Amino acid sequence: MSRISNIKCHKLVNSRGDWTIQTRVELEDGSVGSQVVPEGASKGEHEAVYIPVGKAVDVVTSALGSVLHGEDVFDQQNIDKILVEVDGTENKRNLGANSILSVSLAAANAAAKSLKIPLYKYLGKMYGNSDFAFPTPLFNVFNGGKHAYNNLSFQEFIVIPAKRYAFDKAYEIGVDVYDRLEKALEAGGHDTDVGDEGGFAPSGFTTSGVFELLRKAARGKYKVGDDIFFGCDIAADSFREMWRYLIHEENLSLNTQGLFDYHQQILSENEIIYYEDPFAENDERGWELLMKEFKDRALIVADDLTVTNAKLLKGVIKKGLANAVIVKPNQIGTLTETMEFIEAAKKANMAIVVSHRSGDSAEDTFIADLALAVRADFIKAGAPARGERVAKYNRLLDIYYDKFIDNVDVSA
Repeated sequence: MSRISNIKCHKLVNSRGDWTIQTRVELEDGSVGSQVVPEGASKGEHEAVYIPVGKAVDVVTSALGSVLHGEDVFDQQNIDKILVEVDGTENKRNLGANSILSVSLAAANAAAKSLKIPLYKYLGKMYGNSDFAFPTPLFNVFNGGKHAYNNLSFQEFIVIPAKRYAFDKAYEIGVDVYDRLEKALEAGGHDTDVGDEGGFAPSGFTTSGVFELLRKAARGKYKVGDDIFFGCDIAADSFREMWRYLIHEENLSLNTQGLFDYHQQILSENEIIYYEDPFAENDERGWELLMKEFKDRALIVADDLTVTNAKLLKGVIKKGLANAVIVKPNQIGTLTETMEFIEAAKKANMAIVVSHRSGDSAEDTFIADLALAVRADFIKAGAPARGERVAKYNRLLDIYYDKFIDNVDVSA
């Protein structure tokens, strides 16, 4: 047993130039675990609440530091139970999800340090897993929506290496396609500025035009539909106004059926196997239509619909609205609740996608260890560019090469 002796917290700047917090959990044996909290630009309505950074620092150092003093750091469920109870609300609006999550994850980091084992092994032990496998990376190579200052409505355009590739080769493919895409943009006279998540973000493209460009970047080296596939995070809530979906770059104002028809055309014309948040979170009819038509050929991925919340997930499973889910610990606020969500989704045979946020930091690689620990199907950490994005992929690559591994299946 190793007990918590002190908790510290201070401000730190994230990748968007905004303030966030970093928390340090110190143990009696001298071990220290730290955690920086990410923040998203595109948020689901039911995500746990963030509080202002200054207040969050005070909450962690005073309220949470005192209630957790002397607690056993290896009892993560008890730590998270205390955090949830002290807050006392469903959405963590009193103490803030950012305050609570920073302590929850920092405690797990401290526990791993105390045991002198890699974080993914400690998380795997918590999850009841010692048989690790690498997730397939989802590379967000072209940004739009709230992640960029261009005209695109859809938020992320994703390149996905085929599942048959080991992690090192999949990473190489992602980097190569990204480089080839940059050259294709330059050849076409487009700028190569990047968005919040490292993907290119030039203006003047439509949805179909982006997929055309991705296909051009792959041509001659990778076979689309065999070596690589495409994906998209539509983030439909971000361009819905007054019950209409406004795709400004094509002068379209669509109702649910109209957007379904638009999706149907995009999915039919491209080698897309991943389709995230295709309708607004309260537009169940749209989700039902898409699942009925495409569930056997693509992952219909819930993010805003479920926000890493096991209670919301139950309804999605019952209604058959999605066959894959995004996992973002900061949407719910504690590690225990995150793992409960993952377990519930797995029991329903849903694919697991562990994800970053657009406001992230190079100091934080927690999701890489989490993805490995729970045998997630995919990890989505942005483009293979910008320090805060590649830090997650590089963490997995380090594990792959170092083979910390006793039971890691490196060919998964």
